[in-house]
Amino acid sequence: MKGCLSLVIKLLIAILIFFGLVHLGIIDFIKNKIQEHNTVTKEHIIDDTKDVIDLSQINEEYSVDKNLKILKNRMIIAEHKATGQKMIIIEPKNENILTKEDIKADTVQKKIDDTINKYKYQVVKFDSVKVTKHGDFEGLGQNIPYVKIEAKISNLPIKDVEGILGVAENESGKNLILLSVNENGKYSQIITDAFFEKVK
Repeated sequence: MKGCLSLVIKLLIAILIFFGLVHLGIIDFIKNKIQEHNTVTKEHIIDDTKDVIDLSQINEEYSVDKNLKILKNRMIIAEHKATGQKMIIIEPKNENILTKEDIKADTVQKKIDDTINKYKYQVVKFDSVKVTKHGDFEGLGQNIPYVKIEAKISNLPIKDVEGILGVAENESGKNLILLSVNENGKYSQIITDAFFEKVK
């Protein structure tokens, strides 16, 4: 009986606290904040990233999903909706970590390995990256050198990816690292070209 009475008292206190929070508007405030967090739109992210890059001309084939800041590195992630191919634009805090000259050099494999070792505890953990060829494409109003890569990732659902890693400059002359990747056998350079040619 005593235990039952204690439970009833606790339940009454919980109900009173809940109605007190509702009366003060705290529940509505929390609900609104959760809703704001869950309804970040493509337009909001595009507006939020215009100090780095202009994504306003990207068409509806692509979603712009994330604008992250990780240890002062800025990362903008877009996706080709039909194929799941990811386009990633990184504004590194150290803009000389990877340059156009590094990408064009024969020593690019070592430079990439060194960079991965420096950032191995980041959100995306590359176990290995293998450079398979050099190339270039037009995007961001410039010629972008890149290397074709095959990589193994340990902390994402996709383990084996292929794609390109390139370096461009934004309008203020800062280096941007560009990645475009998909599962092995599904990568498309056409999708990459179509995305980056609309980026300014």
